[in-house]
Amino acid sequence: MKIKLNDWKVQEMTFSVVKNDDRKEDSFDLKTSQFFPEDDKRSFSLLFEIDVKDTDFDMFIKMLAIFELDEDITEEFKVSDFPVINAPAIAFPYLRAVISNITLQAGYRPVMLPSINFVEFAKK
Repeated sequence: MKIKLNDWKVQEMTFSVVKNDDRKEDSFDLKTSQFFPEDDKRSFSLLFEIDVKDTDFDMFIKMLAIFELDEDITEEFKVSDFPVINAPAIAFPYLRAVISNITLQAGYRPVMLPSINFVEFAKK
């Protein structure tokens, strides 16, 4: 079975400057979810939702990553590690790059999200 990341798109984004906040450290909260469309048996989507709390701003992004397979998706595939571990590990660098580029181009120091162990992340 061949699987490829076919596309990724930011679906929603908010950015707001923080004023008069005593925030001392940056933080982020990441969520992922998977979608298997009924009308396309050879693709699935992974949705990232990330809430970044920087000392200077708040940012929220929803980004969709679309994967294509060369075979029909089975129920066994849906419950396998690929949609919840491998797919996020493949697509997360694109989300990191989007966030870094947006913050840099907005005139702030670029946010450099750390690497994530999606094996451990999936256990949460």
